[in-house]
Amino acid sequence: MPPRKKRATLARTTRRPYVDDATWDSADAIAAGDALTVGHLLTVLLDRYAAGVVDVPLPEEDVRAGGRSGHLAAIEDAAWAHADERRDREGIQSMSVLCELLLRETVAGHVSAGLDAAPRAQQTTERREESAGAATPSLFHSAA
Repeated sequence: MPPRKKRATLARTTRRPYVDDATWDSADAIAAGDALTVGHLLTVLLDRYAAGVVDVPLPEEDVRAGGRSGHLAAIEDAAWAHADERRDREGIQSMSVLCELLLRETVAGHVSAGLDAAPRAQQTTERREESAGAATPSLFHSAA
C-alpha cells in the first residue's frame, strides 16, 4: 500500500490581540453575519494587508489606551508573520494595534466582507450569479 499523501493545512495559532472591546464586538457581529469567526476575518485582513491590498491609516491617538482587552482568535500563522513584517516597516507599534486598525476599517465600512478581494469601486451594481443561480458573495475587499 503506497504511503498517504499529506494534505496541506493552514497552521493557525490562537493569539490574543488587545483590541478596543466595542470594535471587537462590532467586528464579531460583522464576521458572524458572513458565517465567519473574528479569527478568520483577521486572517483575511492580515493577509490582504501584507499583500498591500488593504491599507490602514496611522492612528492619531494612542491605540493602547484603556477599554482594550485581549481577545482570543485563531489566526493563520503565515498571514500573521507577513503582516508583522509590513507592520514593522510602516512603524505601526504592535500587532495588536494593527489588528485594531484593520477591524476599525472593517467596522467603519472601508473594508467589507465578501468572497473576492476586488475593491468595492470595481464591483458592478448587479449581483453576479453562478450557474446554479445563487448570488456570489464577496470576500474582504478594500473600499476605494
